[in-house]
Amino acid sequence: MTTTDSLYSAKTFGEFWEHYQELHAHPRTRAMHAVATASAIGLLALAVARRSAKLALIAPLVDYSIAQLSHRKDGTRTQPYRRPIWHARAEWRMFRASLRDAEHYLHDHW
Repeated sequence: MTTTDSLYSAKTFGEFWEHYQELHAHPRTRAMHAVATASAIGLLALAVARRSAKLALIAPLVDYSIAQLSHRKDGTRTQPYRRPIWHARAEWRMFRASLRDAEHYLHDHW
């Protein structure tokens, strides 16, 4: 069973989260996921400001594309459509952790 198989066979979000973290353990992968999420948030904000349905529809595609690109080097590929709520929850949790990590890094080094 591959790591992604374990991810989708999880019975609880806690199990899912453990496997999700394994898939996203590399700092490069986490950083690119943070960029992906921030890009989607920015596009959604712009979509609201401009009242643009197109931008709102593009936001998750940009997020997905950047996130999948982050997995290319380690040869994995997630399938968010299989567990969309859990993926969104895990992505948001990882994004918040990335922001906290960045804040601590800046605090310690500036």
